[in-house]
Parts: sequence; C-alpha cells; structure tokens
Amino acid sequence: MYMKTQPIYLTDAYVKEMDALVLDVIPEGDRRWKVLLDKTVFYPMGGGQPTDQGILSGSDWSGKVYQVLTREGEILHFVESVAPPVIGSAVHGVIDWDRRYKHMRLHSAGHVIDFAMHVLGYSPKPLYPQKGDHGKKPYIVYSGVTGSDITRELTDKSNELVTKAMPLTTAFVPLAELEKEAIYLQPGLPADKPLRKLTLEGVGSVADGGTQVKNTSEVGLITIASVTAMDDTTVVSYSLG
Repeated sequence: MYMKTQPIYLTDAYVKEMDALVLDVIPEGDRRWKVLLDKTVFYPMGGGQPTDQGILSGSDWSGKVYQVLTREGEILHFVESVAPPVIGSAVHGVIDWDRRYKHMRLHSAGHVIDFAMHVLGYSPKPLYPQKGDHGKKPYIVYSGVTGSDITRELTDKSNELVTKAMPLTTAFVPLAELEKEAIYLQPGLPADKPLRKLTLEGVGSVADGGTQVKNTSEVGLITIASVTAMDDTTVVSYSLG
C-alpha cells in the first residue's frame, strides 16, 4: 500500500525539523485535528517506541503535535490548535528532540541487550524475542527460559557492547535477503516491500522500524533491573543511567 507521507525518520533519525505540505485535515474534537502531511520527521507510536511530540507552524497558523499514530496505512499528526491548518498550505515541523533522543537511546538499548543475549548464546534459543516496550518502564519479552539467573552476565555483556562504541547501521532490503542475514525474524513480515535491517557491526542483524542511535556508545550505561522467568516466558526489565 502506497503511503502518502514520506517518513524521513526511517532514513535519518537525527533530522529534527522539516518543511511539508498539508495534504488533509480531519476534525478530532474540540480544537483538535488529525493532520496528514507529505513528509514528516515525527515518529508515530509503534514497535514499543512512544510517539514523538513537537510543533507544526505555518505563516499564520501553529499547533502542538501531542501524538502521532499510523492509521489505515497513513501517518496522522494529532494537533491541538485554535483552528486547523489550510489544506495545501506549507508548514514547518520541529520535534521535541530531548524526548526523541531519550526514546532513541532506550530503543537502541533494548537492541543492545538483545544482541548481548545472542552473543551469550541465549537468543534466539532458548530465548526467542517476542516484543518490547521502550518507554517509561522499558522491558523485553522472550518466549522460553534459561533455568538460571543471567542478570549479571547480561548486564556485563550489554555494557561491554556499549563501551566498545560499535556502529549501528540500517538498510532497506528485500525479505529474502533479511531471511538470510537476520539472527531471527518476527512473524508476519510483509514480502511485497523492502524491510529495514538493523545491524550491529560484528554481531548480526534484525528487522526494525524504529529510530536508533548510530553508535552503541550513545546509549550509555545500561542497568538490567531484573530478568524474570514465569511459565515459559522471560521478561528483561532495564533502564539507562
């Protein structure tokens, strides 16, 4: 399905602002609007990463972007403003960079932990990644258990990858190529469009659609708060700093 909005954040997560055209405006409530743009730097909530926030402004209009969501294949900016922007008008968007960069570091930290799991020999077997959340209380969920407490060695290996200052790179590749190169693949990935591959140099690759830092050193110190096993599920809770 063709998306009307060019997602700038997928090719360069460090771009903080953009100029765009308003393609459509949909009323959302009292002084609230859903705005469709031709391009955006605003990351829509998804993949465990929280929404970006920020400001959209035009020559005689401005509004606060309080959330961004993907709905029916399109990226919608939820905006608070006295009046809506005019369809066809030009706007300038600026994200809340401190918020974005914190979420980038948390998201990348989750992948660093996951790569550390692989280096230690725990992933994708016996622990297979299922999902993660990289917001206020970050965690990663794995199916399977190890039978022992791996909190200390996982913490040490994760921070070893951080201190080595290893490059994190992304590239768009066909599913067939990703199947050959990835450590593991999430179920249900589309085969009819290029997918984004996240690679930790010297370790491996996974599929990913969020915003990431360029180097593990940007993540900073990772604290593994707990590695909890229950039934056939393992949950890794972590934080930064």
